[in-house]
Amino acid sequence: MQRHSLTLAFTLATLATAGPAGAQSSPTGIWIDHTGRGAVEITECGANLCGRLVWVKDGANKKGCGVQIIGNARPVGKDTWDGGWIYDPEKNEKYSVELKPIGADKLRVLGYMGSKLFSETMIWKRAAVELERCDAAPNATATPKPPAVDDTAAKAPPAKTEAGKAPPPANPPPARDAKGKPDHPLEKDAAKPSDCKRYVAQIGETISVPCEK
Repeated sequence: MQRHSLTLAFTLATLATAGPAGAQSSPTGIWIDHTGRGAVEITECGANLCGRLVWVKDGANKKGCGVQIIGNARPVGKDTWDGGWIYDPEKNEKYSVELKPIGADKLRVLGYMGSKLFSETMIWKRAAVELERCDAAPNATATPKPPAVDDTAAKAPPAKTEAGKAPPPANPPPARDAKGKPDHPLEKDAAKPSDCKRYVAQIGETISVPCEK
């Protein structure tokens, strides 16, 4: 009985130290920094990790959006990334950095210069809600519509003369009589043959002579 009790106690202790099942051990994601005034998105850059500022609490600091905060952090052991750098925008300085997740929602960020004896430890918290990213692209504007064409004049009926009739067309067709022949004097003349035929008995032949008008 005592042996079974010891075995059960050892099993419970092992589960307690193992942490919650499925806990995330990757530092990738969006983290709110220790000041609470900004958030950094850590992503994989090849085999290493890098991070950029993607959210700011104060819109006055939006000019820093997109600035790279972390670079070249590489895996050096279980759940530990080191050998990279971290940028402090307030001091405009770069330091060496070590990243180590603490459970699923915390990240230990250790900044140091040369030796870890001279270091500063910061705890970042994983963003629990979707933040309004300051690096989001603006919504694409709709394609402007072409200006409307005022075709009122084109659709308007032709202006009328003082007699209430529409003006004649610029190039009126030639007038024709009931048989479809030109009614214009010049066209009538043009339609007449230039020569007429007349039979001359004295010579016994038909010759062309000017037609009488």
